[in-house]
Amino acid sequence: MTNEIVKVQPKGMLSPYELNNLSTQELRAELALSLTMSARHLAYLASVWGELEKRGEDLSDLRTGMAVYLPQIASGRLDAEAVVRFAGMPTVLRSLAGLPIEEQQALAKGRPVTVLTVDSHGQYTTEDLPAYTLTASQARLAFDGDKIRSPTEQKAVLENARVRKIARARPGSAASRVRYDSSADVIRIGRASATVGEVAAAIAEAAIPSDGDNVDLDAAVVVKLTETEHRMVKARAAEAGQTAQAFLRSVVKAALIV
Repeated sequence: MTNEIVKVQPKGMLSPYELNNLSTQELRAELALSLTMSARHLAYLASVWGELEKRGEDLSDLRTGMAVYLPQIASGRLDAEAVVRFAGMPTVLRSLAGLPIEEQQALAKGRPVTVLTVDSHGQYTTEDLPAYTLTASQARLAFDGDKIRSPTEQKAVLENARVRKIARARPGSAASRVRYDSSADVIRIGRASATVGEVAAAIAEAAIPSDGDNVDLDAAVVVKLTETEHRMVKARAAEAGQTAQAFLRSVVKAALIV
């Protein structure tokens, strides 16, 4: 006698052969019944969970999958049918948790949510959508704690977000973005910094013509400097690896864009 593995069909469930012989309408009815039974089973599990918590049991090892919602179902904050209906939609479920149970049940049964959208021309339009079709961003826009936002409230949220986005994209003034830090002797540009010598060398490199200093110098400008200014020019030129004359010419050329 050979050992054979016998598959036992769970009580109340149809076999694949039986399902194959059902009409489409009968299959839909079977699915709806199964979902209803799943919701009831989830509510039952939530009751078990609640009783174990009353007894001080540590259930942290069981907070996986749909079981993460059992505490909220047990406390009456989340409807079991809504959990089954919106399984795999954590943003929607988190949003629903603040709504009254009656509201959650109505949404689980298909009552639409009015969502405000912005078209390509920047015009606002409203659309009534079943909750199970909402994207995460639409759910965050439509739900607000213990209520569903009206189109007017949703518009205010979108307008505020648009203003913040523009403010983040708007560049600051040159004075706020570029500054000289005298304590560290560096020039700061936003979060970046460079020594004055490095900046001078970069300016010089961009300003010096391809033939170097082999150009005709047919004009001269006498600029009087203080002793401190003269000393700083020589120091900056040294940092840039240039003579004082070449350094001053490169700075003038960069400033005049010549």
